[in-house]
Amino acid sequence: MKKRILFCLILTLFFVGPLDTFAQPAPGNEASNSTAVPLVEGLHELLLQSMKAGESMTCSQRYERLEPYILKAFDFPLICRIVLGRHWKELDKAKREEFIKVFSRMTVATYASRFDAWSGESFKTIYAGMDKKGHFRVETFLVKKNGEKISLDYACRRSGDDWKIVSVSARGVNDLSVKRAAYASYLKEHSIDELMAKLEKYAKKCLENSEKRK
Repeated sequence: MKKRILFCLILTLFFVGPLDTFAQPAPGNEASNSTAVPLVEGLHELLLQSMKAGESMTCSQRYERLEPYILKAFDFPLICRIVLGRHWKELDKAKREEFIKVFSRMTVATYASRFDAWSGESFKTIYAGMDKKGHFRVETFLVKKNGEKISLDYACRRSGDDWKIVSVSARGVNDLSVKRAAYASYLKEHSIDELMAKLEKYAKKCLENSEKRK
């Protein structure tokens, strides 16, 4: 469980009940708050719900529950521009929108497939404040039942009236840096269409593998 969660956080890098009572926070309300803490804690609450639901939900059902919040909470246009680096400028508007959709699906599928079981884990916010780069940083821990802590740090920025998550660092490893390096290496010998096909395949594999573990 620990390895699956950490794997998810690095790549993406986040209360049991019937599906119709599976509470989902509303990310649109964060604009009324002066910090991005409610946004991050709302994500953590939703991930805990997903974990605690366990086998009572299929991976596809978790995907459907997580998708609206994750799409609202993360600044995917900016994230995609960062992870593609100079290759972003080579894409026209239609191709950029296509990549954002593919990348978003891959991200949601990763969360849905990895946060599928609960073993006493909890989340704890330990610090929140602006950094020198103008990002609002929310530092948290994923706390295991045995007391072991995994650091999860979020960099957030304003997008209109809302806060958006720009990047997540797990144990000091930044997800954007990992993806940017991996994609840059892949695009040296492959096209953007091949990269998108690879991400789509990965998303599908995440969902399929999660169902097989049941």
